[in-house]
Amino acid sequence: MEKIKERIEAAHQLYVDKKFEEALTEFNALGEEKKLSNKHRFQIALNKGIIKMNLNNYDEAQHDMESALLIGEKTEDLYEQARALHQLGILAKLRGHYDKATELFREELRKCSSLMPSYYADLSYNFYEQGDVKMLAGDFVDARMYFNHAIVFAETETNYHGVGLAAKALGRLSITLNQHKEALGYFRKSYEYFKLAEDQEGIESTLSEITKLKESMPNLED
Repeated sequence: MEKIKERIEAAHQLYVDKKFEEALTEFNALGEEKKLSNKHRFQIALNKGIIKMNLNNYDEAQHDMESALLIGEKTEDLYEQARALHQLGILAKLRGHYDKATELFREELRKCSSLMPSYYADLSYNFYEQGDVKMLAGDFVDARMYFNHAIVFAETETNYHGVGLAAKALGRLSITLNQHKEALGYFRKSYEYFKLAEDQEGIESTLSEITKLKESMPNLED
């Protein structure tokens, strides 16, 4: 079992390094192993779904994520159920199924309500995703509310990455609403928190947002 755990961790690192095809090949091989615990089956199925989602293979991604959810339900593991529902919500969002995405994220909240406070740190990501769905659907008032809640939850748990993500989203929302000075403030906050999180991708993407904003608004006052 320890060897399986190490292989899962190595395959996940391939995903983190954006070597999606290599990661998927390894997870497929792991899925063929005879002696797998339910926990390992869940990890393999969910990771396969996430990788396929990144490869834009949405139908197969949904199949794998739903398989992971079924494992979590079978074992009555609420944390696994919440994780699977979160990814299914992201997938629904990417497919433009905003009502379904909101339903899935709210179901995630219901599942994890008994896991507090151990699940508390993850609430920021749930509220961030709900805010993103609202923004994509054009509901900017609710989007702002969810993003602000996401920041509060992230700050409460010293989740630097969560703060950076939500602050960046508020910056993009502010640009949509032609609130450019506010947008710059949010992007700078995002940049500082991504630095604290040592998230290089987040740092670079936020710097890009700041540069684009300043180039489009050269007279923007700080």
